Amino acid sequence: MNDTVAVALVTSLSTLTAAALAGSVSAWTTSRQLRHQALLAGEERAEQRENANREMRRESYERFLSQADAAYRVLDSGWMAKPFTESPHWEAGFAARRALDETYIRVRLVGPENVAEMGAAVVRGIGDEFRLHARIVGSHPDTSDCAADLDPSARAHALQARYATSGEFVAAARGALGAGLVQMPGAVNAGRSDSRR
Repeated sequence: MNDTVAVALVTSLSTLTAAALAGSVSAWTTSRQLRHQALLAGEERAEQRENANREMRRESYERFLSQADAAYRVLDSGWMAKPFTESPHWEAGFAARRALDETYIRVRLVGPENVAEMGAAVVRGIGDEFRLHARIVGSHPDTSDCAADLDPSARAHALQARYATSGEFVAAARGALGAGLVQMPGAVNAGRSDSRR
């Protein structure tokens, strides 16, 4: 074989080998970059889903607290009414409890379980307070006093229960939403407005 042909053959083989090696390294680097980009995109999608879930929970919790506050306001007006007339108060109470139940269903759907349990305690507490009020009013049909004056200790216990259940719900909701949560307005009103009465 001619030396020139041998040199040309060796040169072309080394060029082909270098090109194949460069292509392999380039393909490996590109594949690695694509895997990294796919991983980053997956993490970003997961973070977006988590943020959307957190926002949905926050909105559900705020609506629930707002409806609880509306029920507390109906109860407050019933406790202080002189004389108590059943129809408008009971109609408003029924509407408030129904709205609360509807928002509680949403809390149960978005979870987590401990927040749903604390929400159930709020709903039960409001129902108990409505029944307590009805019992007090029913046992004094001809009085001109308000229910709060007829049984001040029952009213005080009801307010303590309100404050406790609302506070436990807010604490659980904050835990579910994570740190950096601003204070939710419904729970503040539930505890603060009642203590002035």
